[in-house]
Amino acid sequence: KQKQNYSWKNSQKIFLPRKISSRGLVELDLSELKNGNLMMIMRGNDTPVSPGRKWFSVSKDGGYTWTEIKDMRYDTGEQFYSPASIHKTIRSSKTGKLYWVGNITNEPPKGNRPRYPLQIIEVNEEGPSFIKKTLTVLDDRDPAKDSELVQFSNFALFENRETNEIEMYLTRLGENKVTWNASSYKYTIALT
Repeated sequence: KQKQNYSWKNSQKIFLPRKISSRGLVELDLSELKNGNLMMIMRGNDTPVSPGRKWFSVSKDGGYTWTEIKDMRYDTGEQFYSPASIHKTIRSSKTGKLYWVGNITNEPPKGNRPRYPLQIIEVNEEGPSFIKKTLTVLDDRDPAKDSELVQFSNFALFENRETNEIEMYLTRLGENKVTWNASSYKYTIALT
């Protein structure tokens, strides 16, 4: 066997201050941008001085150092609300574009809720920011059927190598009276 030599180096530590997210830096998603930079999007939790948002930082050196953490915004400069929920980015080999999937709410969230609607939006990689006009609802709460506790989060997301469509698998927790008794669904997202 040939001996492998590895060199390990710690990256700069980054911290999401408790005054803007009471649960710190958790559930982050990492993407490589077209220019080679890394973008990290982090979930945030509401605090007395900051509503629930998604936060981001960029690394231009492969993850060793990171820019100041800022709130993710639309390309129009507008802020948006997002609960403390899982989110993911995915690059489509069909369009070459980077997309974010997660929850954006109309009102300031309270902690983890609401976790609806579930949307997909194109990422402006130069900003970075979300391109507002591309915001598309994938699923939303049906007040006639779903409880207020229904969640559209904690999903698996990948690109089907044969069709180049984005596939998502999601368990609609809270769709029934027993929160943990829910069906799983397959969503197919055909990008144009």
